Amino acid sequence: MRGGVSVSSPKLPVIKDIGIFYAALTAPLASPNSHVIVDIGSRNLFWRVGSRYWVGRSPDDGPIKQIVVFKGRAFGIDSDIRLFKVQLTPQICIQEIPVMESSMIRKWHHSDRWLVICGDMLLMVALRGPIIVTGVTFEVFRLDLSTKPALWLKVEKLENWAIFISTDKRSQALSCMNPEIWGGRSNCVYCYNHDSKHWVALELGKPLQGNGPTSKFNPNIFIFMGRDSKVQPMWVFPSMLSFCR
Repeated sequence: MRGGVSVSSPKLPVIKDIGIFYAALTAPLASPNSHVIVDIGSRNLFWRVGSRYWVGRSPDDGPIKQIVVFKGRAFGIDSDIRLFKVQLTPQICIQEIPVMESSMIRKWHHSDRWLVICGDMLLMVALRGPIIVTGVTFEVFRLDLSTKPALWLKVEKLENWAIFISTDKRSQALSCMNPEIWGGRSNCVYCYNHDSKHWVALELGKPLQGNGPTSKFNPNIFIFMGRDSKVQPMWVFPSMLSFCR
């Protein structure tokens, strides 16, 4: 809805049985520069809200998998953790941002990654392995654009921030400042297990603990990070967000 008027996109120009792997809205619908960006597996499609057509644009080696808007600019990463700047006006242009190689952040070290904004920081949250079980840790890296090439710098502590992710890779990660106001914990990555209907909170830099000092696996904590045929929602309480300033 925009000003009480329904907004509908034109039909996606895709082949039958090809699904949408990811979608993002770059700005509120009322914004003159609002775009919907989707990943259909082979390429990205862009729709400027209110226009009559989709535009196909992608990096040469495959589509962008995640998009965030940081300080008024759109950034994205692909499956190889290459970083891109996405210009939406006057025409769509995707430009790769050179990033210095780092042994800490090579793609085979992490099976899942999420881009998330925390105040004035653009972060990448990384998980080692496709499941969250005892002993698993998250790692967080901050983008430093002050150097050329840019750098992903490891973050040791989130300070007074908490990050929320979903078991569905298509869901956008969220951040919250001062989570203690509503009973949460800072310096934690929260993940919702839609099977058990419980949150799991992992303190940054510390592995998930089992049932005891000799426990190698806690059967009550087993979260698979994947992509089902049906999108798993990321639940957030509006009353909670009203405190996140």
